[in-house]
Parts: sequence; structure tokens; C-alpha cells
Amino acid sequence: MNALGLADAGEFRQAIEVAGRALKRLPAVAGGPTTQGQALAQFCRELESREAKCGPTLVELHQAAAQGCWRDVLNLCEQVLQAAPQHREARRLRALAWKTVEPATIAMPAPVNGTAVAFEEPPARLLLWIDGVGGYLICLAGRINLGQATPETYVDVPLFADVSRLHASLSRDDEGYTLQATRNVLVNGRSVEQALLRSGDRVTLGTSCQFQFRQPSPLSSTARLDLTSGHRLPIAVEAVLLMADALVLGPDTQAHVTIPELKQSIVLFRAKEGLGMRCGGSFTVNGRPGRDRAVLGTTATVMSEEISFALEPAGAKSKV
Repeated sequence: MNALGLADAGEFRQAIEVAGRALKRLPAVAGGPTTQGQALAQFCRELESREAKCGPTLVELHQAAAQGCWRDVLNLCEQVLQAAPQHREARRLRALAWKTVEPATIAMPAPVNGTAVAFEEPPARLLLWIDGVGGYLICLAGRINLGQATPETYVDVPLFADVSRLHASLSRDDEGYTLQATRNVLVNGRSVEQALLRSGDRVTLGTSCQFQFRQPSPLSSTARLDLTSGHRLPIAVEAVLLMADALVLGPDTQAHVTIPELKQSIVLFRAKEGLGMRCGGSFTVNGRPGRDRAVLGTTATVMSEEISFALEPAGAKSKV
């Protein structure tokens, strides 16, 4: 792992050592350090500054978690993740804190005549909670709406941001994912009303709410939306997953959810009852032993030697 990756994971001492060794290997020139050397020296100073900010906050974070002060945990996690966005313990505690202080769903359909709406088919949205990694919102519909999170309005991806109640939509077809703007939308800094997205595109809703669109796996049409502007959903999740045929949890960057500890990938796929899974080896689903393949439905707890995760409904698709 390079120095930046180590720093993002919170391993600042190792990152500083790696950057320092690289700095020593740079050739000296008459009159002072090279431009590359100056940049690397500045990078080392930035690492030291990030370490100085992160260290005391981590101490406070663990104290707050031990005392069960979950709202303090949330605030402290955000501070840690500003300095080390891939810090595993901060991400784990943030997911745990949100599950503790927030309801287990993102947005449920409004009651009709005082009667709650029941699911007549598998819900269009699921929550995936992976121990030690975080939470993910899975959207199963071929078209999703993005907009402001309000009590009166229901959208597939509700955002705590200065955006309209229905700001944009994303549709999946044979050509890919088409973004349709209802209000002001930028793609890679350019204003658009409609655009076919490519992996790596950055989409800005309104003035500042930005996400990156990615399709990491060449074998699947499933896409991933990562909020990069600091905004979030009502439940803090690591990303929104627009699931097509399959969803890959794996050890490399071509997985939709990267989990370095896995020795081989786990594939979630669509099933009549909700989702199914394929993986090598044995596991349990809701305490029942299984091997290689299983149907999960829409609510399940899966455990194996390498990973444990839970699946639950996030609410039926809502009309806007």
C-alpha cells in the first residue's frame, strides 16, 4: 500500500515513513530540492498534520463508544473520517451508531387512511450491513429518483442536501445509465438536462451535493453511487448500489463492495423471493448451515469464517 492509502486508512506513522524513504531517494540538485522533492516534503507535513488532528479524536471516539454516547460517536467519527476516510474502526462505529440512533428504514410509504402499506412483492430497496465495513443502500428498480429527504416526500435516494424534492432520476437500459435532470445538474462540471453516464463521472445536484458514478465490475451492469461532498442520506451508508443482475462483494477494486479480507468473491443475485448468494465454502443463513449457494430473501443474517452481513428491507419504492 502506498503512503496515501496508508494515511487514508489511519496508518499515519507508516505513511510518513514510506513518504520519508521516498524523499530520501530523490536525487539532490544544486540550489536545493527539486519540485518533486518540495511536493513530497509538503505531503509529509500534511501527513503529520492529519495525524495530529486524528490521534486525540480517536481517543475521544473510543471513550464515547464505551459509554454508549452514540450521537457523540457520530460527530467524532466524522472528524476522524475527514482525516482518514478509510479508517475501518471509525467506519464501523459510525455504522453502529447510525443503526442505534436512527430508525431501521430510510423512507416508508405514507399510510393510506391510517393503515400502513404492506409489501405485496419484494421491496425495491434493501439495506446491506457488513460487519467492519459499513452499510449500503441497494436499489433494485430500473429507475430511481434522487431528491431532498423530507417527511412529506418519498424518493428512492433521499438526501440531506440543498436540492429539490425531486431533483433528478437515473434509468438503466441496454445502453447503460441515463441521468435525467429535473433541476440544476452538472456532470463533470458541465450543465446537462440528460446524459448517459460513464464510470468515473461526477454528478453535482444543485450547488454542492456531488456523487461519483462508478461501474467497477466489467461483468455486471450494477453501478455504485458514492457521495463525495459530505452530504448523506437519513441513514449513513457508505454508498448507494444500483443493482442490475448481480452484486459482487470481493477482495479487489473490481468488486462493487471491496472487502480485502475475503479470499474469494461473494455474488448476490436477484431471486424471486428477493436476493440469493453464491460463494465458495460453507456459511450459515439465519443460523441454518449452507454451502456454495443460498436464497436470502429480503431479510437474512449471513455468517462465515471471513465475513458476516445482514440484509433487511429499506421500504417499498415510493411515489413522488
